[in-house]
Amino acid sequence: MEDNKEKQDDVRLDPEKSPIARADFMREKIKQRPINKKKLLRRTLITVTMAVVFGAVSCLTFVFLSPVINNKLYPEETPAPVALTEETVDDEMQPEDMYADDSAIAAEAASVAIDMASSELSRMQKEMTSHQADSTDYLDMYASLKSVATNAEKSLVTVTSTTSDTNWINNPYESEGQTSGVIVADNGAEYLILVQTGAISDQGSIQVTFFDGTESSSRIKMSDQVTGLSILAVKYKDVPETTRSNISAAPLGSSKTGGVTGTPVIAVGSPIGTQGSISYGFVTSANSSLNLADSNYMLLTTDMNGSTNASGAIINLSGSVVGIIDMKYNNSAMPYVLSAVGITELRALIEDLSNGKGRAYLGIHGQTVPKDVQESAAVPAGAYVTRTDMDSPAMLAGVQSGDIITAVNGEEVLGFDTFVSRLREVKAGNEVTLTLMRQAAEGYAELTIDIGSETTSDSGE
Repeated sequence: MEDNKEKQDDVRLDPEKSPIARADFMREKIKQRPINKKKLLRRTLITVTMAVVFGAVSCLTFVFLSPVINNKLYPEETPAPVALTEETVDDEMQPEDMYADDSAIAAEAASVAIDMASSELSRMQKEMTSHQADSTDYLDMYASLKSVATNAEKSLVTVTSTTSDTNWINNPYESEGQTSGVIVADNGAEYLILVQTGAISDQGSIQVTFFDGTESSSRIKMSDQVTGLSILAVKYKDVPETTRSNISAAPLGSSKTGGVTGTPVIAVGSPIGTQGSISYGFVTSANSSLNLADSNYMLLTTDMNGSTNASGAIINLSGSVVGIIDMKYNNSAMPYVLSAVGITELRALIEDLSNGKGRAYLGIHGQTVPKDVQESAAVPAGAYVTRTDMDSPAMLAGVQSGDIITAVNGEEVLGFDTFVSRLREVKAGNEVTLTLMRQAAEGYAELTIDIGSETTSDSGE
């Protein structure tokens, strides 16, 4: 009995000998440990934080590396410096080119007389005197002018500036402004367009419409505060290939007084305020100075009437631009006479703006001392200061009306044109040293003034 009891006790103590005990033992082994909520929460937060950090790193890596990778895979054309070559007066069609020259006719007649019988010469002279112009000749002449204007339109664009705003009851609306622009340069990566700054806004979108109706977005590359002109840039990639093959930069001619006054010209763009309008006429004058600070721009006037909002270009019969239409310089006696800023003096500004180069500003207005005045009144040669802009660097430095500028940074100045050229060589913001001759009790006294220049240009980039 005692042996059986000991065996039963052994079975209860040994799980391998008792099925019931074995089950109880296994239930105790697989019992789950209680969940540590704090530890689980900490691990969850760590996982979420790492996911956020990884996502942020991935986004930043994509943002910074994407342009680099795109530039490697799809490199853009590198803009080349713009250098404008001037067309000489000899290259343009002059009024005398439209008529036969008496001496040339005589010489030609003499040479013909040597080679031809007198009867043949008589017949030719009779035919020449009997010919009279009729309506067909008139139509042919204007058809030829229309052909020149139509070809020039390939270098013109319509610029539309859209600005979003709200009215007095806070309702949103969009306003648009339109003007004509001239493609003045092509740097190998962009088309550069000259346009009046007042007709566009850098706060909204600017669309350019080419002659074939193609639209492309553009941006302001550089603006000039003195003339109120800007250069817009349209990237090659934003212009379809078919359009690119048909457009080109407008050839720039000469607006020098002796070569352009009295010549026939064509106004293209929007001379009457309507896009695509055309006018024919003659240049009546080209020797009026615009009297703008630190510049020598000239105003061209014509016998054509236009809108006070006119824009575009004046071209000669060769299709070259001789002036950029700008009506804000007209006086009250001729508000509707079509006028333009001469291209000869604008050429350097167009080149600087196209290359993103700012211009130094001093605020000096002046003119060249005439040679007869130099001799008769013993006045020094140089740039005579007529006035300075209010609160300009020149005024604040002490430059006065009546001063004569004889040197800029040690470089001799013989006239106001020379002064403008010397100032163009100065980097905007740099100090400029002017050598002046100021009238004193006896003759003129030499002064040296250092002026901290400002800039006349605003970059749109």
